[in-house]
Amino acid sequence: MADRDLQGMSGDALALDTTQLLRSVAEQLKVPLTIIARQAELGQTLGRRDHQGSPISDAVDLAVLRSQAQIALSLVDSYLLGLQLMQGQQRLVLAPVSVSSLLVEVAHELRSLARQYDVDIELSIAGRYEPVMAHRQGLKAALLSLGYALIGARPEGSHRRLLLAVHRTAGGINAGMYGRFDGLHASAWRKALELCGKAGRPFGALSGDSGAGLFVAEAILGAMETGLRVGKHSNNYGLATTLQPSQQLRLV
Repeated sequence: MADRDLQGMSGDALALDTTQLLRSVAEQLKVPLTIIARQAELGQTLGRRDHQGSPISDAVDLAVLRSQAQIALSLVDSYLLGLQLMQGQQRLVLAPVSVSSLLVEVAHELRSLARQYDVDIELSIAGRYEPVMAHRQGLKAALLSLGYALIGARPEGSHRRLLLAVHRTAGGINAGMYGRFDGLHASAWRKALELCGKAGRPFGALSGDSGAGLFVAEAILGAMETGLRVGKHSNNYGLATTLQPSQQLRLV
């Protein structure tokens, strides 16, 4: 089933305030940093107990440490990039980008974290698409931020799947991520944008955190004169962005 807009809601309708965005990011960083701190404390405690020099217990999960550190670093990097683009500190150069290959690259980078949350990453790329005009670094950062946020969200039901999809619509080429996020709809997205940095849980029951990854993705895409919108694909709800095909270069 083709993706469709739900009430045509785009992040372009609401400009994110940089101070509120910073607050949201700061709040979000507490989650991975707390996990890292607790794992470090556990390792230190076990190390003190083990004065024979034996290996530290498997209770200290290095994979968790790595993934949580990566989430924190990625969020900070994406926030800084979004801030630079929003404030014109970095020149926004749009160039032809293969959104299909970029989505495959993003899916690969998301799988490590997804395994920890028992989320299956699936790709839906029906057909071949010409490149789109985009800021490649910004688009990748936005998609990664979106993926990290949706993996950590709390979808309704037990089915844990995140579908990364690209397809053509009347407005251009869509790239988005979808799942069993039945609480995600246009009015909820608008309300969340209004509450960015003002509420600890702007998405209510959908997500237990600040949703900073979604707001950072919106900020980056907004700088590219597009944004996130709520959509539906294959009976799943999610967030997507619409990108314009490049007239300079087409895949054959």
